[in-house]
Amino acid sequence: MKKEIRKGFTIIELLVVVSIIALLIGILLPALGRARDSALQSTSLSNLRQISAGLAAYAGDWNDRQPTLVPDDACQSAAGSCMSDASSYIAEIGCPAQPILGWMNDNGGRALWGYWIGDGTPDCSFGSTGNWVIALPYQCTGTHVGFFRQMNMKIFAQYMNNRYYDKVFYAPKDRKKIERVEKFFESPDEFNYEGLIEWPSYCYSASAMFPTDVMDPVENCDGGGSVDDVMCTPCDATSGGGPGGLKSPPVGAAHYPDLKTRVLEHTWLQNAPADVNPLFSGGSTPYYFNHGIRSAPCTLFFDGAVRVMGVQEAVKANQRVSRQEDGQSLWLEGNCCGGQTDGYFQGQSYGFSDEVTSYHILTRFGVQGRDTMGEE
Repeated sequence: MKKEIRKGFTIIELLVVVSIIALLIGILLPALGRARDSALQSTSLSNLRQISAGLAAYAGDWNDRQPTLVPDDACQSAAGSCMSDASSYIAEIGCPAQPILGWMNDNGGRALWGYWIGDGTPDCSFGSTGNWVIALPYQCTGTHVGFFRQMNMKIFAQYMNNRYYDKVFYAPKDRKKIERVEKFFESPDEFNYEGLIEWPSYCYSASAMFPTDVMDPVENCDGGGSVDDVMCTPCDATSGGGPGGLKSPPVGAAHYPDLKTRVLEHTWLQNAPADVNPLFSGGSTPYYFNHGIRSAPCTLFFDGAVRVMGVQEAVKANQRVSRQEDGQSLWLEGNCCGGQTDGYFQGQSYGFSDEVTSYHILTRFGVQGRDTMGEE
């Protein structure tokens, strides 16, 4: 009688196959993850190249100027004060140009959206004087907001695709932002609103938007504190500023265009420890680009080059300068208007409290300064 032969795998053979598959997955997944990460970084760098082209076009039309929302004569209405305010400017000079977001279809009609600045007077009736902080390059106190965070305003968006919510303004790793705004990416409107204005992933260099004198605290401009560490008060001529203290310098003023950052990813998107920074109140604010030594934002420089520049590179460059130039720093640790010493939210940094950094935001000498000494 012929014995029936059963076809199949033994348990040991199956375990060997499963082990091999698991091993291959273990090898391939990290590689696939790195490839995906590299692709997302490449897309962000591509966004920055397009932004660089738009900035060049803007400079070509505006005599080498950088985009700005605050009037060049803003400080003339606030001599001796910390920074100009909307009320004094409107009373002494007139209604300022408005921070416009763009046109939007609204209930069958057309509406122009913006952070409108007004005080209720006939010449400047609509809006709020509180929106002046959006026009300022950088608010020295409190929330540290300003135009440096709002690069997709119409003043610059018209040099791109003329839409506030265009994918070029949002880094692909900034998923939480993209989830809220991607439905607007194909909208024909210049702006869209559904209860929240979502700012872009990228930010200008705040320091480069001030005159160099404001970012060069050599005249004891911080009111008697640490002369070397606090930026000057823009509108106070006795504290390093003056009538032109809010006038942005030209692009060509950069002394080290290959070493001065111009635009970068504002949120810590590479290797962030968590989606939310618990050191911020409210429970919804992410870590910023300067909050960890492992952060490595995609960065555009003033010479038009783009690359990933790690915070560690900025810290090491600062250490080199400090050793070579008797304790000098590449960036300032304090803000104007009272000499605050928290830099740019340095108290919310993660894991390297002795090496907190405000590069890009408070670069010493502003557009004429450096944020790195170059890649080693």
